[in-house]
Amino acid sequence: MPTMMSSKRPVSRFRQVVDMPQPKTRDPRFDSLSGNFNEDLFEKSYEFLNQQQNEEMSEMKQQIAKLKHKNPAEAKRVQRALEIMQSQRAAKEQQKRTQELKRTHRKREVEAIKKGKQPFYLGKRDLREMQVAQQFNKLKDSSKLDKVLEKRRKRNANKDHRSMPYQRRDE
Repeated sequence: MPTMMSSKRPVSRFRQVVDMPQPKTRDPRFDSLSGNFNEDLFEKSYEFLNQQQNEEMSEMKQQIAKLKHKNPAEAKRVQRALEIMQSQRAAKEQQKRTQELKRTHRKREVEAIKKGKQPFYLGKRDLREMQVAQQFNKLKDSSKLDKVLEKRRKRNANKDHRSMPYQRRDE
């Protein structure tokens, strides 16, 4: 490697005469200066959005009833939008229930650790089992359990029926 720089390279028009420190960009999601995220506080602060969404959904239902006979295509579009909102709401509710399950489990584990027991970390499978048990108890309390189990039995019987081979005709 030569000790001198080559004079064959052209000099840049924009030379850095004084070294200026580059401004560092900060991402508020990961920066400690922005504070910590408190999910409960966030939910309480933006609760009014859920109320607004409820009002919007009721307006959409009324709009569908009005447009059903006048403009079926528009009614279908509004119906689709309403279904999307309802499925998002259901997903949020499911996520809340999951968070609540995790929170209660964590509290129980902290108490158990204080008593000197080994910690048990909740895996996805265990969480799923707890969710199913919670859903089962909820259905049992609302007396819809028989209906749900009957539907599941029919669905499984239909699957079994489809997987069976057809009987050959004797000739």
